[in-house]
Amino acid sequence: MYARVIQVPLKSDSIDQAVVYFRDSVGPALKQLDGFKNSRFLTNAETNKGLMVTLWESEADRQGAESNGFLKNVLNEMAAYFAGPPTVDYYEVNVQVA
Repeated sequence: MYARVIQVPLKSDSIDQAVVYFRDSVGPALKQLDGFKNSRFLTNAETNKGLMVTLWESEADRQGAESNGFLKNVLNEMAAYFAGPPTVDYYEVNVQVA
């Protein structure tokens, strides 16, 4: 399994709107993508930071969600909530405890 972790500085007055947008728009769209496993959007109102974490069945599935423009579109749509540019990192999931 593979993960994409996007770190974003959030505008303090738009954290709630960012959460609603992710839940109502990004989440349902992610479910339609091949190899999508699950996702989390974490926020810290004290530091105005957010993390968008998505898990994928394969690295190819994760890459597919980028090459088809999905990730770029999400970041563009959510840019109004960001206080600066996002940072995107990639990881292999070695252990998952459920």
